[in-house]
Amino acid sequence: MLKKIIVLEYFFCCFLEKYMKYSLEVKNFGKIKDAKVNLSSFTVIAGTNSSGKSFLSRALYSFFSTINKNYVSVEYLRLLKPLKNLLRFGFNSVRDPSIKVINVYNELIKNIIQIEEILTNFDKLPFEEQNSYKFILSDKFTVVDGHMNDLKKELNGKKKYEDFSERLDASSRQLKQLKETLKDSTKFLVDKFSYEFKKNLQENFQVASLADLRTYNSKSENSSFHIDGLGDIQINNESVTFQLKLNGINEFQSLYNVVFVESPIYWKLRKPLLEIRQKVSTNSIFSFLRDDSELSGIPKYFYDLIDLLDQDIKRDAVNNDFVDNLLDKINSELSGELIWTDSGEIYFKDKNCSKNINLNLTATGVTNLGIVGLLLKRNIISKGSYVFIDEPEVNLHPAWQKIMIETLYELSKNGINVVIATHSIDMIKYIENIMNELSENEILNHFAINRLSNNGVSISDHLNPIESLIQIKDDLGESFMNMTFESGW
Repeated sequence: MLKKIIVLEYFFCCFLEKYMKYSLEVKNFGKIKDAKVNLSSFTVIAGTNSSGKSFLSRALYSFFSTINKNYVSVEYLRLLKPLKNLLRFGFNSVRDPSIKVINVYNELIKNIIQIEEILTNFDKLPFEEQNSYKFILSDKFTVVDGHMNDLKKELNGKKKYEDFSERLDASSRQLKQLKETLKDSTKFLVDKFSYEFKKNLQENFQVASLADLRTYNSKSENSSFHIDGLGDIQINNESVTFQLKLNGINEFQSLYNVVFVESPIYWKLRKPLLEIRQKVSTNSIFSFLRDDSELSGIPKYFYDLIDLLDQDIKRDAVNNDFVDNLLDKINSELSGELIWTDSGEIYFKDKNCSKNINLNLTATGVTNLGIVGLLLKRNIISKGSYVFIDEPEVNLHPAWQKIMIETLYELSKNGINVVIATHSIDMIKYIENIMNELSENEILNHFAINRLSNNGVSISDHLNPIESLIQIKDDLGESFMNMTFESGW
């Protein structure tokens, strides 16, 4: 079975690498009135201030990070773990159990461990393939159910088994819940998507009510997302409704990590921001009813990225050369690198001195460019990732903006999908320079250029990517041109 999982994982990686393009439409969401957006290996969402580009990129991250997670296998394992622990604690509480009890218990645990092994490998399978293993799991649950009933007969009415019997009853309830989830895993998944997407929107935009995210001048129309090949999402007041196609879910769940990178200021304030999260979490634990309107003031995507950095993810040997070369380029420009210590601290290691420098004492631009290198180094972003970067030009000298764009382009050429939201005419020019070195087919296959107007509507004009970039430069340069004419320069 493990061999089949590995083959399937390879198949979906190849599938994504070749066909990772999406078209979607967002309506009545924040500043976005009606935006038709294309996503490709390197995606640009551009517009002047208050055009909705950052709003759109955060919404896309909220969606991608929601649907990318394998909630079904997580739920199975969540229910299975206490089941196994209850049985073990119950058995260990008995002094001198009978041979029959020992034999039935051992068979029961053996089958539960086999189920656990199957479920542990579920993370490597897209949802549709998980469904094909329902019959195997259902048969295993039937066997476990039989062993539990045999054990109940042996324990029934005997005082020394009283504690074991109570724990066995609790295990039976866990097994029943597991079987119900298995029976209708599609409903569970869609319900989970709805709940998590709502939560992600609230925490990434820091709003207590989804109604606050509806287009400001739209009082009645619902917010909606349509993704070609996947389906539709409707937001009606506080309700989120998903209508998705299974093959589309498979694609998204086969992605590697989805990350959102924004202001480098968050990284400099990392310690107090983590303390804020801990405080909010503690308040929730000690309240009888959690107040869902309690917000930390810090977008969830920052904490999501911190949690990923805290993981020890082994680097794929296939990507070593590409990663090392790109890291060398970034570190050469910075004259050092960001490092993550075992205690979870971030320092700048200056190649010109032996000591690690506190991040608060470094230039903000070092953090902005260095964090991309750190994500690469710790394998947070790799082939199959989706990386959303809001205003990558922030705090970067024009020379480093060029390095940032070249770095992101290299990522996109190596299977890492890049989405940037920008209003920097310099950034647009650097992208145009890259395109000028490519053929028309290479540009069309690799880039998606999206232009937003000030009233939250996408502007396509049926232009090719190069022509769209020229129009974006005109949009972004208009204020400078007006200022020049006004001054008589």
